[in-house]
Amino acid sequence: MPYITSDEINTIRTKANIVEIIGDYVVLTKKGKNFVGVCPFHDDHAPSMSVSLEKQIYKCFSCNAAGNVFTFVEHYENISFLEAVKVVADKIGLSFSQVITPKKDYWEKEHTIMDLAMKYYQNNLQTAAGAEARTYLKSRQINEAMIKQFKIGLALDEDDGLFQILQNKKYSINTLQELGLITIAAKKTYDVFTRRIIFPLWNQDGQVVAFSGRLYRNEASAKYINSQETKIFKKGEILYNYHQAKDSAKKQGYIIIVEGYMDAIRLIASGLDNVVALMGTSLTKEQVTLLKKLRVNVILGLDNDEAGKRATLACGEILVKNQIAVNVVTYQEAKDPDEYIIKNGVEKYINLIDAAPNFYDYKFQALKANKDLTNTEELAKYINEIINYLNGIDDDILKEITINKLSQEYNIDQGLLKSKLLVTKPQVIKEAPVIVKQPKKTPYDIAAEKILYFMMNDERYIKMYNKQLGYFDDIRYREIASEIICYYEQNKSSGINVADFITHINNNEKVAGLVTTIVNACSEEELTPEAMSQYLAAADKAMVSKEISKLKADLKTETDINKKLEIVTKMTELKKGWVNHDQD
Repeated sequence: MPYITSDEINTIRTKANIVEIIGDYVVLTKKGKNFVGVCPFHDDHAPSMSVSLEKQIYKCFSCNAAGNVFTFVEHYENISFLEAVKVVADKIGLSFSQVITPKKDYWEKEHTIMDLAMKYYQNNLQTAAGAEARTYLKSRQINEAMIKQFKIGLALDEDDGLFQILQNKKYSINTLQELGLITIAAKKTYDVFTRRIIFPLWNQDGQVVAFSGRLYRNEASAKYINSQETKIFKKGEILYNYHQAKDSAKKQGYIIIVEGYMDAIRLIASGLDNVVALMGTSLTKEQVTLLKKLRVNVILGLDNDEAGKRATLACGEILVKNQIAVNVVTYQEAKDPDEYIIKNGVEKYINLIDAAPNFYDYKFQALKANKDLTNTEELAKYINEIINYLNGIDDDILKEITINKLSQEYNIDQGLLKSKLLVTKPQVIKEAPVIVKQPKKTPYDIAAEKILYFMMNDERYIKMYNKQLGYFDDIRYREIASEIICYYEQNKSSGINVADFITHINNNEKVAGLVTTIVNACSEEELTPEAMSQYLAAADKAMVSKEISKLKADLKTETDINKKLEIVTKMTELKKGWVNHDQD
């Protein structure tokens, strides 16, 4: 079957009217040559989003969302980029081939190595040497189907079995060490994981990026060890099983968060496939972002010990502050979901989910713990704790409901309770867009962004860049410039424009966000050769100045007289070139 091509995607974008497509989601009003509307990507009370029919892009002056018609649909509907292409194609009555070109993998070698390691561990578990580990898994009621589904494996007792396999495939020791698979001590190379049952850890796209190893014998060592953080594995950026749970969570309207891998495996094997596990006992900003993308409620089902209860309160606070609805599963008969389901079955666990209190009710109940509320002093302490908590949130309805409940339950005057609440100032809705103050950019950053934006819009500015500058010393800008030039070389017949370049750069996650920022910041810029020349000169001057500063620092520390002369000569040449450039 044919693959969808970039030409086909560009044809769909060209035929799609961005104002009409975005107008299906947001009410747009014409203002000058553009259209404005309330931005759906943040809590917008004024029309902060501008849509350009001429350039076929949108941007928000407040939250900095920007892009073309595909990126708008992608982010609004929480779908993949290529799914968004199909949505837009359907809206304008076009169709395209069903087979989609795979997304470019910038860490292909690293992901291949991790996949090989996973298969090595899987194979170990099925050998005679894996009999003891299989017996342990069976005792934990992990059957063959579960082992296959979660690709559970085994690191053998030998010191370097994985290293020998990967070395035979010509992978370098440095690469394997960087991926956290091997370690070197006393000039000998060892596998990081030995004598443990292995659980692969996946990123949000379903690629193996790390491992967790669990003891299965009675040994004096940490029960779990995890891969070190690497260039493809940042613990705080993933949730265990997210890649498999996200679609089910969207369909069911909620996602269950548990504490450990075994808990997640037990629930999933029992038919609850909208489950993820934490990579620790807290939630990071990146993990919250993954959850917000789903636009579903969260069910917190962490462990039943004191640490688990503290983690539930901490995670719940983070989630509700991010406007995510949270309910909390509590189970008194077991220490964790794994044990609860083994003892009581999945139907009873589902009943717990159905009866799960919201986070605020759970929080207020937790404040009662270890208090004798028949004691006047402890009752007063409990009520003051709730009042203090209410003073830290902005939900006036929740405050009213809670005060009413306290008044009725403990026969306390509502007026007295309300008098303890801090008075919050009413929010003033501004007619003009609220612009978020961005970190101050250097003159070099400003010039570089302008240059790149010019290049995205017209091939003549690509030629000017190649002739007058040709290089950025910042790797981010350099990579974007390379992408622009590459795109232009591949599409000379149709030329280049910013909306199509946004489609092209979407696969490069390393710089796509910066491209969006540049488009947002520069889209009102008037494109002229004179302005481009000024920005090129400013960027060149900034890079020369930076190089001279570096040489001055080197000169201060250099002791060799010949090398000092070399540095001075180079500084003189740079300054001469700088003066000549200014005179031109």
